[in-house]
Amino acid sequence: MEAFDLLFPTHIRFGRDVVDQVGEAVKTLGRAVLVVYGQGSVVRCGLLQRVTQSLASSGCKVVDGGGVKPNPTYDGVQKLAEIAYQYQVDCLLAVGGGSVIDTAKALAGLLVQSDPDTYWTNHFEQYQPIKEALPIAVVLTIPASGSETSDSCVISESETGLKRIASGPALVPRVSLLDPMLTTTLPAYQTACGISDMLSHLMERYFTPLKENDLTGRLLESVMRHIIDNGPLVLAHPTSYHLRSEIMWAGTLAHSNLLDRGRGGGDWACHMMEHALSGFCDVAHGAGLAILTPAWMRTVAPLHPQLFLQYAHRVWNIELPQSSFEDILDRLIRSLQTFYQSLGLPTKLREIGVEETELPALAQAAAGVYPIGCLEQLDAKQVLTILHLAY
Repeated sequence: MEAFDLLFPTHIRFGRDVVDQVGEAVKTLGRAVLVVYGQGSVVRCGLLQRVTQSLASSGCKVVDGGGVKPNPTYDGVQKLAEIAYQYQVDCLLAVGGGSVIDTAKALAGLLVQSDPDTYWTNHFEQYQPIKEALPIAVVLTIPASGSETSDSCVISESETGLKRIASGPALVPRVSLLDPMLTTTLPAYQTACGISDMLSHLMERYFTPLKENDLTGRLLESVMRHIIDNGPLVLAHPTSYHLRSEIMWAGTLAHSNLLDRGRGGGDWACHMMEHALSGFCDVAHGAGLAILTPAWMRTVAPLHPQLFLQYAHRVWNIELPQSSFEDILDRLIRSLQTFYQSLGLPTKLREIGVEETELPALAQAAAGVYPIGCLEQLDAKQVLTILHLAY
């Protein structure tokens, strides 16, 4: 096991109706609170009113920051910054899922910059860690991204749509309120995409070249198995508090950094390919991962047979008789694709309207500058091979 640092500063409040504690939780962070949310679902279900009433009763000034779109762009962050400057905001509250939380994180870092014009270049292009930001709080409505406890955010370039990642200790939310009942009205497809995303977060951490860390390996296997068992059940019983709570907590654990300590940071090739994909076309992040992960596995697994045999047996309950590795790999990939299909997700690029002629540009967007991946470093030519397999 490699040496590591672990700081888990997010105060998590989990349970039924914890959203009504948001005013008490946020008032210690700031008094002029920009409430960042999406395109209206939190308004229609009455959640925004609950949040603003709780904030107001705790003495906080509420500033409206609605309108965040999926796959948020930097110009959207800049527009919210104008509102934040106008009302002298000193705290951000994200009410939503990954796109909303990532927008709030990017904004929190921007608002403390002495030279805002260099913020994007320094942190989203040159990857300098963000060490200062306004405090961030979260009311989570979509379990998927794990952004409610993570130190990173993903924002798209305004002109190209290319997704960029920024990270740093200042982006970790101070408090996150997780009420599983808020997720019972999510559309089935959105729930399914979230399940795919959290499973991918675990696989990205699992598939590393480091072999001497069995404890976190077993923890990752356990949470992956838990998601595989409970994902289809929550779609069949969407109003079950028990099942919603199981999936919500699994999503938080999957991207909390607790399960990857000492593993070298993870692979992340599938995420980098998907960031390129969803920058090119209107596809949900979890759906893109469902398409790309089996093709990545088909390419990389033969180079690390023992690791993938272990994964097949421990996570997918595939027995390991005297079969060839190729036979077991076929069964593993069929199991993974069948799971995605049981959630109602696509498993081929052609299903989401991608043209085969677009694949070279996608490969360049994913790995044209730097190779991606840790288990195996992949250049644009190798990524193109994966994309053809996924087509």
